[in-house]
Amino acid sequence: MAASGDIGKLLQAQNGTPANTSFNGVDALHACSILQQLKALYDERQLTDIVVEVDHGKTFSCHRNVLAAISPYFRSMFTSGLTESSQREVRIVGVESESMHLVLDYAYTSRVTLSESNVQALFTAASIFQIPALQDQCAQFMISRLDPQNCIGVFIFADAYGHQELKEKSQDYIRKKFLCVVKEQEFLHMTKEQLVSILNSDDLNVEKEEHVYESIVRWLEHDRGRREADLPEVFSKCIRLPLLDETFLQKIPPALGYDLVKDWTDKGKSNGTNGCPQRLGMTASEMVICFDAAHKHSGKKQTVPCLDTAAGKVFKLCKPPNDLREVGILVTSENDIYIAGGYRPSNSEVSIDHRAESDFWQYEHAGNRWLPRAPMLRARIGCRLVHCCGKLYALGGRVYEGDGRNALKSVECYDVRDNHWTAVSPMPVAMEFHSAIEYKDRIYVLQGEYFFCFDPHKNYWGHLVPMNVPRSQGLAALHKSSIYYIAGICRNHQRTFTMEAYDIEQNTWTRKKDLPFDQATSPYIKVLLLYGKLHLFVRATQVTVEEHVFRTSRKNSLYQYHEEADQWTKVYETPDRLWDLGRHFECVVAKLYPQCLQKVL
Repeated sequence: MAASGDIGKLLQAQNGTPANTSFNGVDALHACSILQQLKALYDERQLTDIVVEVDHGKTFSCHRNVLAAISPYFRSMFTSGLTESSQREVRIVGVESESMHLVLDYAYTSRVTLSESNVQALFTAASIFQIPALQDQCAQFMISRLDPQNCIGVFIFADAYGHQELKEKSQDYIRKKFLCVVKEQEFLHMTKEQLVSILNSDDLNVEKEEHVYESIVRWLEHDRGRREADLPEVFSKCIRLPLLDETFLQKIPPALGYDLVKDWTDKGKSNGTNGCPQRLGMTASEMVICFDAAHKHSGKKQTVPCLDTAAGKVFKLCKPPNDLREVGILVTSENDIYIAGGYRPSNSEVSIDHRAESDFWQYEHAGNRWLPRAPMLRARIGCRLVHCCGKLYALGGRVYEGDGRNALKSVECYDVRDNHWTAVSPMPVAMEFHSAIEYKDRIYVLQGEYFFCFDPHKNYWGHLVPMNVPRSQGLAALHKSSIYYIAGICRNHQRTFTMEAYDIEQNTWTRKKDLPFDQATSPYIKVLLLYGKLHLFVRATQVTVEEHVFRTSRKNSLYQYHEEADQWTKVYETPDRLWDLGRHFECVVAKLYPQCLQKVL
């Protein structure tokens, strides 16, 4: 039996309230103690008065009162006056032994241990026993584990049991990750109604309506004999004719889409796209996002501008929580945006020591907000985030502790499904202002004379050939099968605009032309991949003298790299006086939805 102190801790952990707290005259500690006593009686099989038999003959000795208190199903069974109410044993059909064990654990402790292997069976048992609180716990667990491989199965499961939140969340996930999900085998097993509920939504994340048509054809071909009769209805409810390319439409085989072509000829062609809403994915634009758009010690609240360079428009992203600066930033291949660590700016403009944070956040596009995720194991400023082998890695960074500023060599790994960080093998040396790149399930880390490769499967760091001109604080980007390392600071503490490319497959470095910038403009540079091309975002300072008065202005420009000519060309300049970029600003590229953002220009 646990001591009262342990009971108090349990109560605090479960309810988030201090021990010995009473509500409306009810002693919560007493209630918790009673539950523990009942669990002890159950474990020791004392005073039990009912044996429950489930599938495969497994039996459980327990207490009628506890079962009746937790479940209307059992309450009705034991109080109805029918045969079961007086029997010493009852048999339940359709419930597995593990599920019954978990239901009883929940009944006697209020806790349940969920896993991907037991959650659906437990949900089924909770449905049979009419325990909605336990169903909701199972649903939340399934929601937290949604991925392209299981989301349709979860959606079909939720639809069968009529659990609205689980159904809606799994639907939303399918629409968001549609192009990945449609390749999965489970997609082919949806009913006509389930398919329509997914495809007729404005929130479908597809760039072209042709993807919707192709997904319907794939679904049809899986069971053409039974589904062909449903095709006209599915087409009419799901295909937005004005959004289809006319050339594509004319190539549809008559046996498949003769009704569709006729509808388009009668309606779509004459109406154009007027009145036909675009899908969410069709509105997305690749934008350059600038973090730390305020001077480091200015005291100003930072802005996070988003530049749609193709349309010449500027938007604002929701700023990081707590006004965090110098965060690690990552945009995954699936367009998920994460930030990690950083520091909260001091109220004092002269303070330079900042306490590192371990915060970790994910951006929600639809709500233009940051959602909290499990914090890192180690607080870090300026760490590097990389997505590799389905997980996220936070590498290095710095802290201000003990004898001052210290670089970090520690590395930790985040499992999105478990919302959990674990430590992995540290880097061979501590690093800050380093670069980290993922390529073919390997992480490449560069800094000065150091060049390492990390294999997540073996949890092992290997050494690679260092660059020709060792330098720190440079910038790295992956383009095709090469890592471009640009600019930096040499051993003599002088800035350099050297550019080299490392061919990963050949394990060789090649020197490129230096960047075409003047030291006098004090350019601060970030490298990014925009529209599949290598770009530089450059903050340059210009000093002019007018009537013996020095005037300083800053220009933020975008340069594009031309591989064949090995040269950079300016392709964009930001509007004047919208914001000021600090020296430690960061740029990333993501697909954003203008309707979800605040427009600035």
